[in-house]
Amino acid sequence: MAKNLQSRASLRDTREAVAIALGIDLGTTNSVAAIATPTGVEFILGARGERVHPSVVAFPNSGGVVVGTDAKRYRLSEPHNVVHSAKRFIGQNARAPLVQLALTGVRYGVVEGPNQQPIVVMRDRRMTMPEISSHVLLHLKRAAERQLGTPVKDAVVTVPANFTDGQRQATREAGRLAGLDVLRLINEPTAAALAYGFGQDREEMIAVFDFGGGTFDVSILQLDGEVFEVLASEGDFFLGGDDLDRALAENLAAELHRVLRVDPRPHAALMMKLMMGAEAIKIHLSENEAAEGEIEGLDLPGGQVGTLPFALTRGQFEELIAGYVERTMTVTRQVLIAANIDPRMISDVLCVGGSTRIPMVRRQLAEIFRREPNIAINPDEVVAQGAAIQAGSLTGALSAGTGMGARDAVATAGHSPLAHGAVTLPDVEARRPVLLDVNPATLAIHTAGGFTERLLDKNAPIPIERSRIFTTSRDNQTRVEIDCCRGEARRYTENEPLGTLLLDGLEPRPRGDLKIEVQFRVDADGILHVRASDQMSGQQQEAHLQVLGAPVDASLPTPSDRPGDKR
Repeated sequence: MAKNLQSRASLRDTREAVAIALGIDLGTTNSVAAIATPTGVEFILGARGERVHPSVVAFPNSGGVVVGTDAKRYRLSEPHNVVHSAKRFIGQNARAPLVQLALTGVRYGVVEGPNQQPIVVMRDRRMTMPEISSHVLLHLKRAAERQLGTPVKDAVVTVPANFTDGQRQATREAGRLAGLDVLRLINEPTAAALAYGFGQDREEMIAVFDFGGGTFDVSILQLDGEVFEVLASEGDFFLGGDDLDRALAENLAAELHRVLRVDPRPHAALMMKLMMGAEAIKIHLSENEAAEGEIEGLDLPGGQVGTLPFALTRGQFEELIAGYVERTMTVTRQVLIAANIDPRMISDVLCVGGSTRIPMVRRQLAEIFRREPNIAINPDEVVAQGAAIQAGSLTGALSAGTGMGARDAVATAGHSPLAHGAVTLPDVEARRPVLLDVNPATLAIHTAGGFTERLLDKNAPIPIERSRIFTTSRDNQTRVEIDCCRGEARRYTENEPLGTLLLDGLEPRPRGDLKIEVQFRVDADGILHVRASDQMSGQQQEAHLQVLGAPVDASLPTPSDRPGDKR
């Protein structure tokens, strides 16, 4: 007993001596948190000992907020009070066509809010997507504090590689609302590569194929010791396991309509039941050639309860999802072209995200890269593991020879060798990993004739900064507005609107006499910053860019309707 108390005290003293920062994979379907310890990565466990926490938030009629595994049980009884897949909408422009399409797949109410943000409306509450995600982050924070016995305030949070500036800002805002200081945002494929290569002294080129619940990314990286350099990234933040589940659920809905003469689509609880069944069938078919059974307890109109029999082969399922899988392969071929890399130069292909367990996905990856993908890592946990390594690096919690990239990471304090006094900690400080990432998308401005001028190119190494000179188009003009967009097309309307850059409080001068130098900078988190100065005097000028869909900064001015202010 005394020995046990002594070992716990030793573990506590070790943690107190090292700053604690969580590594968090904030996922569409599930989220995972972990910390770096001197002996490995330790995952944060839920109340039932689970490492993987559902990214589900419920606001039941009985009151309060329920998060994680417990929130999922409200999906059938109160489907309109359960928010899932919030990551698909965080920081998005509610008017964007793809956002509108994705909203048809959720049962909770969403309306347009300030700055075209999606706002969840539930009973008497209106909540932004960062607020919803903050409940998931707070759930992980509290679980970590229970497990570690100490307050946690710092975190590294991962995001898809192709997340926009607005989505990254919104993710940071979610961390702030949860009481977390987000030390760094890192891209999910980069985090996976870090877990794979840290401490291994690898010199190779790898591909990370990240096919999760709601988003898809693929990145090509060059590993050189502890330097992890991204050569190119591509992705689609409206492509994931949710879409595969929905395709199968629609098939089940058609079968239910045929067998039971009831169209389930207008009924939220019925469709949720079919979605849950579709997910279970998908998982089963990843390991088996066929799935056969019944979906019971279907609450039909008129108070009846029905049962839907099903029988599906893996081949039939693959036909249903073929279009989605082909989209991932098209993006994969594009990233190889962008990196100017022959597939045979890739020495390993990492499978990340639960959807990579589907045999069809692995088979087509093998055809592209002419080698079997690496499935030794845990696709659900590897991103959080890499985030924890980066968090440990930023707080000085890494030690040499700790094997952070090991597949069998430490699960709990009780399993940690530290708890038994059996490890002599190395006193040699680990080499800190160096992450070199790229700009997720081209930033451009609206020019005459409806065309664009590129300012910051996609896949350029970040941080990156570019300057551009702007001037006035009429006498005594004190304000200039420039429309900005994100995308590769030459025509402005074919790109995604980013927002309007406002140059305000300008000195009244004759037309063209005032020249303002505007600096556009993308930092290591992939977030855009803008500043301006009078080129003649060097004096700082007001410059604001409110990104559509991003959290609203009430201090920023709004664009005017005066055509003379437009550049």
